[in-house]
Amino acid sequence: MPLQPLEIQKQRFAQKLRGYDPVEVENFLALIAEDVTQRIGELERLERENRILRERLETAESRERDLQETLVRGKKIADEMISTSQREAQLLVKEAEIHADRLVHQAMERAQDVDNRIQELRTRRRELQLKFRGTLELFAQILQADMEDEHASANVQTFAKRKNG
Repeated sequence: MPLQPLEIQKQRFAQKLRGYDPVEVENFLALIAEDVTQRIGELERLERENRILRERLETAESRERDLQETLVRGKKIADEMISTSQREAQLLVKEAEIHADRLVHQAMERAQDVDNRIQELRTRRRELQLKFRGTLELFAQILQADMEDEHASANVQTFAKRKNG
């Protein structure tokens, strides 16, 4: 058990012949008691400060652990968000590719339909041209026959006028 300043001050020594000067011993003990009192006060102050610093250190360590856990959770969340975003982007790209393929297929079908319609129209035009040519040839033959009939009847009338005349 450590000595207390009061114990030091109360300490008395037996006197002997040729011993130490009692006043000097008492002064020295008082000086030691005062020094011990100061050191005990300093020790108590340092212990309080140490306790406060330990509490602050524990608080700081606890905060650091919390921050580390928060950072780890944040990284996990960020990784999950990146992963989710990448999956969503891949899905969007796939959907866009499917949509584009569908549009291309529809465009190709439409182009084929237009091409078929053009072929039909060309065939129909050719048929109409042939019918029109046939009609024109028929009218030409009718016109020719009509002109020949008219010429023949004109010759008959002229021949009949000559005979009558």
